[in-house]
Amino acid sequence: MMTYGALVDNALRAIRRTNDEEDRRAVGLYVNKFYFDLCRDNPIKELRRTVTVDAASGGVWLPSNMAGILRVVDDDDAFEYLSRDREGVDDEEIAYRYYDYVPTDGPLATGTDAVLLKDGTTFTAASLSDDHTGEYIKFGSEMGYYLLSAEKTFAPAYGGDNLNNVRYVIRPKETRKLVLLDESGDEQTSRTVQVHYWVYPEPLYVETDITLLPSDRALELLVMKETLVVLGKRQISGNTLNSEIDEAMARLRKLCPPINIPLRAKDRGNKPFTIDTSPFGER
Repeated sequence: MMTYGALVDNALRAIRRTNDEEDRRAVGLYVNKFYFDLCRDNPIKELRRTVTVDAASGGVWLPSNMAGILRVVDDDDAFEYLSRDREGVDDEEIAYRYYDYVPTDGPLATGTDAVLLKDGTTFTAASLSDDHTGEYIKFGSEMGYYLLSAEKTFAPAYGGDNLNNVRYVIRPKETRKLVLLDESGDEQTSRTVQVHYWVYPEPLYVETDITLLPSDRALELLVMKETLVVLGKRQISGNTLNSEIDEAMARLRKLCPPINIPLRAKDRGNKPFTIDTSPFGER
């Protein structure tokens, strides 16, 4: 387990610039960039969440901070929807299915006059007059997603530098929709499902912050290589550190296995078979 400060220091020591504040800021950006990349690609246990949503025509909005879906389960009958790509849906397949996609609608609301302070949970923006409580907001080039609990109040607290007149985006355009299909291939609009998913982490800002990764080695090596190339301007081989990075990535994936779902025989509707009833009458 490594702190944010240690990740930055280790990379800067490799180019002998531990006291350069501009370089420290740049390496901090590398840390968060690769941290978010790793959390997007791996279902980190500590980042797993569950939300209950109601199906809607054209799909239902999912949380903006969602990195990926683990499974979708019917809330009433407990059967599971099978994951499919939108382009790969087969109407002849006899099963309940789901797919998710990014609509082309764009963000819910935007502006360029957001002002917020370090460690704050509120912001000001004269251009925002509508209450979008329950939606997620992003600020400027910051990577974090913040949940609006009131018109201009959010959580968790923002840990970066003060921001003045920056762009804000409510329900960012990368937010996805979920579409449910029944065994006939028809879109469902009256079911309630539990979506098990994982989210992007909070950005790292403070030296004592630690990641939620089960192993930091891949992150440390990725940041080290980026620092050597960009800041150190080293003419290193394109394969430098690749074997170490591959090994660390394999270990990280091993430590983030998919959820363990008990195997049960299921019928054509993807519902578990039961011995409580018989096709030939009452037992």
